[in-house]
Amino acid sequence: MKARLLTTFALVLTLSSTARTEDSSVKPASENTDKKEDATVRRKAVSKGLDWLLANQAENGSWGKVYTVAVTSFTCLSLMAVDDEPFTDDRGRALLKGLNFLLASQTDGLFVNQGHTWIHGQGFATLALSEAYGRSLTAKTRPDIDTKKIRDVVAKAVAVIAKHQSTSGGWWYTVGNPSGHEGSTTCCAVQALVSADNFGIPIDKSVLEKGFEYLKKCQNPDGGFDYKLGDSKSMKEGTAGGVATLGLMNKFDYAVMMNGYNFLLKATPKAISGAKWPYYGHFYGTMGMRLLGQEMTSFKKHTDGYIDGAQADLLAWQKKGGSWPTKAWVKSAKEDDAYGTAFATLTLSIRDGRLSIFNREPPKIAKQD
Repeated sequence: MKARLLTTFALVLTLSSTARTEDSSVKPASENTDKKEDATVRRKAVSKGLDWLLANQAENGSWGKVYTVAVTSFTCLSLMAVDDEPFTDDRGRALLKGLNFLLASQTDGLFVNQGHTWIHGQGFATLALSEAYGRSLTAKTRPDIDTKKIRDVVAKAVAVIAKHQSTSGGWWYTVGNPSGHEGSTTCCAVQALVSADNFGIPIDKSVLEKGFEYLKKCQNPDGGFDYKLGDSKSMKEGTAGGVATLGLMNKFDYAVMMNGYNFLLKATPKAISGAKWPYYGHFYGTMGMRLLGQEMTSFKKHTDGYIDGAQADLLAWQKKGGSWPTKAWVKSAKEDDAYGTAFATLTLSIRDGRLSIFNREPPKIAKQD
């Protein structure tokens, strides 16, 4: 225990020094980094992006071209992240159509497999429906949708996720591979479990703990996280995912989190912008920095500075019509601009903290029957 405390203290000193001296695109932010003018620019960009998404929603309520379950989930999450009352007006109607598409895309909690990956769609769809159920408990305007059915589907979906956890504690892209495991799949699964738990939907806590432990084991001595446990390849985007997900642990692991933070600080948002999964990296990087800044308020200037850098790149990518372009690997997979637009608008809304997974403390929800 004493050695652990000394290690943590040394990490605090190292992190503080690195944050002050690192010559990179990450600049310490002001105490109130999301100043009025910056927030206005950010929210206008998000609004324009959501207008584009509403204009490009399919008749069946979906968004996207190849990975419609995942992209529809991103969009629904973005629509909930931008408004205190997400079930009103045109956006609310689009949200409900999207949620109904997700409900129709599963059987007994098992979502359809698309492309090379099942778990990303399963994880994000479960997360979107879970957050929608949670928002239905607090919003003044009740959604015109069967919320008991949503709760039931989420309960079944997290049971499906638990069933397909690998023996390592992680998850693989597809069902029926108990020896397979990978970092980004595990992040999707774990965050869905956390969200369900936040809203009183039963989960297997041992499955959640094994998922957290898997991700912690993926961290290398340089603070970066593996693509897959044991490959010793510290991925920038994978590290962002690990930090964001482990930031949701009830008991904060300071050593793991600060090592991951230090790695991301050195990597910089600019490097993630040029990586294989830029939207994924910025989403998780922004989320992870917010969570760490909530827990370690003395580092908030630097976590906010990182978020500023990620937001600046995202804002620069927006097209005149309001959408964001598909980039890197996802572009080669023939996905359309709904992917980039949904991910960007969601990421730019993290600072508002309306989704439960964007906060260290779970929401206070009255006990449900």
